[in-house]
Amino acid sequence: MLKKAIFSLLAISVLSFVCVIFVNNAASFNKYAPKLLKFEGEGYGIHKPIWGDRIFTKDEALKIHRHFYWNRYHGNSFKSQEVAEVLIDHLINAGEGANKMNIRAFEKIIGVSQDGVLSKEDVLVANNFEYPEDIVNPYVEYRLRYYRTRKDAKKNPGWFKRAKSFRMEESIQEDETVIEDYIVLPKNKNSGEMVIEDKL
Repeated sequence: MLKKAIFSLLAISVLSFVCVIFVNNAASFNKYAPKLLKFEGEGYGIHKPIWGDRIFTKDEALKIHRHFYWNRYHGNSFKSQEVAEVLIDHLINAGEGANKMNIRAFEKIIGVSQDGVLSKEDVLVANNFEYPEDIVNPYVEYRLRYYRTRKDAKKNPGWFKRAKSFRMEESIQEDETVIEDYIVLPKNKNSGEMVIEDKL
């Protein structure tokens, strides 16, 4: 009887430890919420024609953002807070876009099929990136290009400021065996460009 009790306590302790590690290493809506509220300001980003013509409280607004955006796009399944935020913030701000282009752009960056449906499998692929900035920074650039196509872009400079706020510093990715890093090559105009079919 004593052995079973000790084993049960040990199992509970191990599971608790694993859960704490997982929670601490996963993206969190609670970490993102203050940034979201700062961006959205008065009204908390609730578009009344969609959600109803009434005044929403902050808590009601956060519940909407958490359920219909963060949870819908698997926010808690992302390993990187920055990757989860750069994508989901754009979906809150701009929606999925025509033909779900805002999701398809993310899928192109992470190298999966561009079907416009963000799956948990897609998130796992994103989680396998060693450097989150390899996803975040290209998606920031995509967001900036996307906003430039909007007819109200000049009236909304905050869109660009918002997108740029997610940009990450590049990691120093050293590999002592690669001598090409030290050779200056002519710049290729097309390198790094991402082509997204725009069907607006």
